[in-house]
Amino acid sequence: MPHYQPSDGDRDLLRNLVANIRQAGEFSSLADVDSLFASSNFPKRYRQLTLVLYAPGHSRILVSRSATNIGPPLFSNVFSRLLNHPRLPLLADSEFRLQIDFTIKPPRPVDIYRVGMAQSGDRHFEIGLDGLLFKDNQGKAQIFLPGDAYVRSIMGMGQLRDYLRLSHSEEHLRRTKFLRFRTESYVSCHSGEHWLRLYRGYPLVGPLTKDKVEHALQLAIKHIKHTQQPDGRFLYYYDAARDSRRDHEHPKRDPDKNPFYNILRHAGGGLTCIYHEKANKTGDTLPNIVRALDYLVASTRFAEYEGKTGAFIFSEKKAKLGGTGIALYLASEYQLLTGDTRYQGWIHQLAWHLLHQITETGEFIYYNIYLDRPVTPADNHQYFSFYYPGEAVCGLAKYLHLAAPKDREPFFSGLRKALHYLLVIRPRERAEEYTAVPSDSWLMMGIMELWDFPQMRNASYAEFVFADARKMVDRLYTVKDAPYPDYAGAFYYQFGDYPYSDGARCEGLLGAYELAVKIGEDALARHLWIAIQLAAWSVMHLVNTEDAIYSAPNPSLALGGIRFKYTRQWFRIDTIQHVACFYAKLLPHWPN
Repeated sequence: MPHYQPSDGDRDLLRNLVANIRQAGEFSSLADVDSLFASSNFPKRYRQLTLVLYAPGHSRILVSRSATNIGPPLFSNVFSRLLNHPRLPLLADSEFRLQIDFTIKPPRPVDIYRVGMAQSGDRHFEIGLDGLLFKDNQGKAQIFLPGDAYVRSIMGMGQLRDYLRLSHSEEHLRRTKFLRFRTESYVSCHSGEHWLRLYRGYPLVGPLTKDKVEHALQLAIKHIKHTQQPDGRFLYYYDAARDSRRDHEHPKRDPDKNPFYNILRHAGGGLTCIYHEKANKTGDTLPNIVRALDYLVASTRFAEYEGKTGAFIFSEKKAKLGGTGIALYLASEYQLLTGDTRYQGWIHQLAWHLLHQITETGEFIYYNIYLDRPVTPADNHQYFSFYYPGEAVCGLAKYLHLAAPKDREPFFSGLRKALHYLLVIRPRERAEEYTAVPSDSWLMMGIMELWDFPQMRNASYAEFVFADARKMVDRLYTVKDAPYPDYAGAFYYQFGDYPYSDGARCEGLLGAYELAVKIGEDALARHLWIAIQLAAWSVMHLVNTEDAIYSAPNPSLALGGIRFKYTRQWFRIDTIQHVACFYAKLLPHWPN
């Protein structure tokens, strides 16, 4: 991974550039700029120099100049183009950020229809590290910087071509000549005091520290508090590149006229606050948790089982097993944390419903209502969900701490039946659902939670958790084998895949670690801890820190979001949840 420590000369240059930009073109002698640049540690031999100015609410300004036979362009020549830009005064009074890209090696021809992330050798195009030079329909030079994949929320070659088609016709793209290039890239920090080195458009993470983990968690919590609605709902989806709530997977769905809200992910937003409270004990998000729970209570329907009332969560015309499971998990955690019993009756009803969703075979009923129609046990197989059972197990495991000891046995019996199905039968019946990288982190965490009860301690349960954890570690890029430095700590299906930096799987790994600690499997715990630290470093690349949102049109909404992928700018409440919960649960284990 590149290393960068700004020098005094680098800071002096930045102060001069900022002062000149603030004057909006009424600049002092540009000879000072060249002198300061000469005293900096930035590259002096380069093929092209590009400057980019970002300011919230404004289109960026980009200027660039290539080397000539004489040599590289003077820094002042490129900077003067920025200062003379007609839109500079609009950006100069705002909280702008300045980016500098140095193209060191000569650009090379590339056929953008024959390269891609999945290709190897010279046909491999690494999104975020490779940029493009080409000419538009009028013959004007165009530049797509390597880091623009991050800025424009582009993860694959198809997305890049789609982006180019928005401004240039398919016909033009087919006949034009493209050059590819890489850069050394820097951006001013959010305070404007020094430079940051960018890699794949994101500021270098550097060594992982407890302070960084705590800061990422606090940013996520501030985002949740800032965006939660009065009725308890969280900001479900946000595209920070476009300042939009329009879901990229459903671009025609108007988020105001036709909003979509996933009730499982809602409960996950509440869990994020729960684990923040458990880690920090501040009490500042307890009102947010209550609002989230009240929204779930308002979404509840009831049914009778064996003469007692059960409750389930109904939303978007569906009653999902996982929705009720995570609601129970959240409500039980809240009561255990605070002692507040206002939801106690409802909690018992949720648990009673979940217990009666376990069929005679041990398979859970995945939906008891689907698009307003009841689902019968005979039709259950048509509505299979891989993750809902693990979420139900988590909810029931946490609920058992609230149940009276004399009332627990029916739940133990039902859970044993369910776990037999999930660990023995389902792998045979649903083999096609399993992936090379295990993904049932909820089930791993649920078994870890159940270990608190001697009646639920079974060697086969623990072995499932540990086996999945080992498989995860086996598919984790390491510092030694990662194709690119920032791949380290991310998962892959096939070696060479774009990094799957995944907070949910990280939670599963941490659950396995916690179970190993409970059981006394010290060697395994040490092995998992090394992988967990590396994975924690990887997911830090998804966190929208103050420094990382330099290109965001609306920083107040982008800050604290935790993105889906390295160069994708959208996030949902659950992409925040999984990483933030992982960090919150990680902190108590951090060595002092």
